[in-house]
Amino acid sequence: MERISIGFDTKTEEFLSKASVLSYYIATYNAVNNELGFENEPVTVDEIFDFINDLKHEGGVTHMPDITRSDISLTFRLLLKAGVGEKIIPDLPLLSN
Repeated sequence: MERISIGFDTKTEEFLSKASVLSYYIATYNAVNNELGFENEPVTVDEIFDFINDLKHEGGVTHMPDITRSDISLTFRLLLKAGVGEKIIPDLPLLSN
């Protein structure tokens, strides 16, 4: 498949490509969680990172770009700015126990 340039520099295009893949897999992860009864549970960068790596190494997904935790964090921020996601603020007293 031929890669089509959209007019950005190479690094920006690379990130946008990763962000589009990540937004799909974040939505997939959320859909699976909802089916398992974990509706509206917060999703962390580490959970998505592990999910992506499981898909690459155990799920047989062969055309997955190299994705870092930073890529995932930036994608979460992009989705929040676009109004697609929601920020979950942790319950700090609960976490301190």
